[in-house]
Amino acid sequence: MNLNSIETVLAIILMVILGYILRRINLLKTEDAHALNKIVVNVAIPSLIFLSVYSMNTSDLPGLTFIPLICILVALITGSIAYLWTSMKGYSPQKKWGIILPTAMLNSGFMGYPFSMGLFGSEGLLRAVFYDMGSVLVFIILGIVLILIFGGKLKDILRRFLMFPPLWAIILGLGSNYLHFPLGFVVEDVLYYLSGAAIPLIMISLGLSIEFRGIKENFQDATFVSITRLLISPLMALVVVSIIGLGGLEKTVTILESAMPSAMLSMVLAISYDLDFKTTASCIFLSTLLSMVTLPLILALL
Repeated sequence: MNLNSIETVLAIILMVILGYILRRINLLKTEDAHALNKIVVNVAIPSLIFLSVYSMNTSDLPGLTFIPLICILVALITGSIAYLWTSMKGYSPQKKWGIILPTAMLNSGFMGYPFSMGLFGSEGLLRAVFYDMGSVLVFIILGIVLILIFGGKLKDILRRFLMFPPLWAIILGLGSNYLHFPLGFVVEDVLYYLSGAAIPLIMISLGLSIEFRGIKENFQDATFVSITRLLISPLMALVVVSIIGLGGLEKTVTILESAMPSAMLSMVLAISYDLDFKTTASCIFLSTLLSMVTLPLILALL
């Protein structure tokens, strides 16, 4: 890892710490993270994704299609490991799936985008966007599985998927790119400024959300999820990309994205299907905290 990479990682970590400090001194509250997240998900990240996809070289598209498939395969492997672990422990279905979700689902957007863009620029971000497509599909697949096990409505999962702004940013970005649709200087500048807010808002929001309480009572399960998510997952990704011969930036970003902590979206499913969401929350928070240590180590090895 070169000096620029070290500076980028430190800057990202410091922004997370800043969010935590702002909460501790009561300048911002934990609830403020929800407002920041709405801005990020509905405005900043879609702008970032649109510009990245709009400016991509379409000749790179065939090589990028493997990335979301690798994401789904890694999720299947890590989810299966969690299924075996929870079965051996004899957990109830609610607790079992409350652990499987944060093991299989990773934070490829909120955490992955800042690292990939900060380290590798727009080309890295583009590959992170394609990896995140796989994460969205994993969300849908797991949602369907939970409906089959616990009951529910498929249309709720599909509606959340179809109303997901980053998805439309990808579709509109690809369409505008393919049609060579001119944005104009004003629109492009607006999108550029909005996209610039994504990374700092994500990191500050993450810092506001860090909560140490509750981890202690679920420490064993949260540790298992963190090890699987932060260490085993990127190792599995390395094996897969080596087998299929994926190289260059595609390989690096795919492994990096596979090393991201548990996804916040796993909490959405855990709450929606009345799972053991307290355990899910502990897994998310511990894996997120530990990722501040493991991600720089993995970057040093890439």
